[in-house]
Amino acid sequence: MENSSTNDLAKIVKISLMNKSGEIFDEFNIRAGSNLWVFLRKRGLPIGAACSGVGVCGACNVKIIHMSPNSLSIQNNFEKETLQKNNKTQNERLACLTRVFQDITLQAEYW
Repeated sequence: MENSSTNDLAKIVKISLMNKSGEIFDEFNIRAGSNLWVFLRKRGLPIGAACSGVGVCGACNVKIIHMSPNSLSIQNNFEKETLQKNNKTQNERLACLTRVFQDITLQAEYW
């Protein structure tokens, strides 16, 4: 698995969600290495899913507000191309193709 050792996978990380006005409105914990899109959906949050989470549509993009180095899985070329095609910035990621290894704060246009 990218960016992690076997011991890291037992770790619990905190996801903080920020609304458009910059306020934290929700926080939850997930196991390190978990897919971000899956857990946002399980939390009942609106998150894009036109392609059912395979990274084609780019609808599940989230803006990373705060993270430490190596907090997220490394972007593959497919994710980079999808983000570029959708005119997204360097600090945005596709939730469906992102695994979380350390605490992060993120924001989406529709929260």
